[in-house]
Amino acid sequence: MPIWFGLPFDRARPDEETALGHALAIVAGDANPHFFHWPSLTFYLFAAGLAAAPHASVDAQFLIARGIVAAAGTATIAVLYALVRDSADDATALVAAGLLAVAPLHVRESHFAMTDVVMTLLLTVALAIYVRARERPAWCAAAGAAAGLAASTKYTGAAALAVLALPPYRPRAMAAFAGACVVGFLAGTPYALLDGRSFFGGFGFDVAHLSGGQAFVDVGRGWSYHLWRSLPFGAGVGTFAAAAGGVAVMARRRCRPAAAPAAVALALYAALAPGRTVFFRYVLPIVPLLCAAAAVAVRAASTWLSPRIRAGSLVWPLAAVVAIPSAVNSVWLDALLARTDTRVIAGRWLADHARPDESVYDAGGDYAGADLRSVAAHRWSVETFDPATGVFRDSGGAVPDWLVLPESPLVYGSVPPALREIAASRYTLRETVAATEGPTDRSVYDVQDAFFLPLSGFGSVARPGPTIRIYRRAAGSD
Repeated sequence: MPIWFGLPFDRARPDEETALGHALAIVAGDANPHFFHWPSLTFYLFAAGLAAAPHASVDAQFLIARGIVAAAGTATIAVLYALVRDSADDATALVAAGLLAVAPLHVRESHFAMTDVVMTLLLTVALAIYVRARERPAWCAAAGAAAGLAASTKYTGAAALAVLALPPYRPRAMAAFAGACVVGFLAGTPYALLDGRSFFGGFGFDVAHLSGGQAFVDVGRGWSYHLWRSLPFGAGVGTFAAAAGGVAVMARRRCRPAAAPAAVALALYAALAPGRTVFFRYVLPIVPLLCAAAAVAVRAASTWLSPRIRAGSLVWPLAAVVAIPSAVNSVWLDALLARTDTRVIAGRWLADHARPDESVYDAGGDYAGADLRSVAAHRWSVETFDPATGVFRDSGGAVPDWLVLPESPLVYGSVPPALREIAASRYTLRETVAATEGPTDRSVYDVQDAFFLPLSGFGSVARPGPTIRIYRRAAGSD
């Protein structure tokens, strides 16, 4: 797993720098993150890892945090196996675990120093404990504590409380679950109590952000977008299709152990459905449950088909058919993540060619711009160019010596037409660092996210990052 992807560029996966920044502040001695757009448990986990290596370089700090998340992603596979084995049998559990191991969204997110994979692990742990002994108060308390920790990693982890609506209604067990859930949440986010004003401000921002969406990319509400986009490509199209069959099988059999995972999945989806912020990663906790449902369908299909065609068990051939599309996409993704990001290559090229007495304007901004930290030339800020007038502000009509213009299927780093006209008329193209080779019509990107690799459709993708074109001002174009 290439968890070194993008480095030394620290924004190859947006928001990692935020998580690491708060973790480093905790290591420095301030246990209050003063930031509650996300709850705090992930910050404390990263801080614990970073504290063990106090002199680590920035790149090593990223690797430590990403390593923690990769370990959580791997552990989720084992926990899902335990959950399904207790509800069904070993073969079904192995199929579910195998499908999760190659699920594109789970594989992708397990590379990132972010909150989603850790929350998914804890939510799956809570369900595994609850399904095993849902009527025993002590076990319900353990499940509730895990659910509280999940919510302390990401607020939507509170969807685990949906199990309280399921019969049988045993007051002691329900009280134990709910009480332990609160304790677990506060254990991971203690400043929700100690700094309540900041907490409620951050939580309110999170709710508003989810419902308000990304103003520059409106793809509709989550109820439809996640259903036809995030979940099919996140779980894998084969797994998603099989999961529909698995849900039908469990409904017909009235499978009681499936009630808790189904209730949590529906509660989480209901929380996401009204929102217009629809990042793929939001539905990650549902992906293991889809893998479990798909495994049920595979097992049922094998049981039905084997005697009819007089064959041995067809579980593994059928599982392979379901898993192959996901496995292909996940292997392709890993291979691309191992390649050097275009923003790093472009930055190195400029470091070798731009002189200290020259100027550089990079239109890509924070996410689509080249990694210019080693470039000695003077950098003009991205706000310098005025797209309305087509001129560089406060430059006296001058233009920079170098232009760096990104291009990608995403809107991040979009270049104003006026700036492209200036590049065409007053500059010479000196270097192109290509991210794609050919049309990307079949590539499935998370269009609201500034992550420049798709989940599916990798045929035209050469490496991570946007395509970057570097222009040198032509002689006589002052």
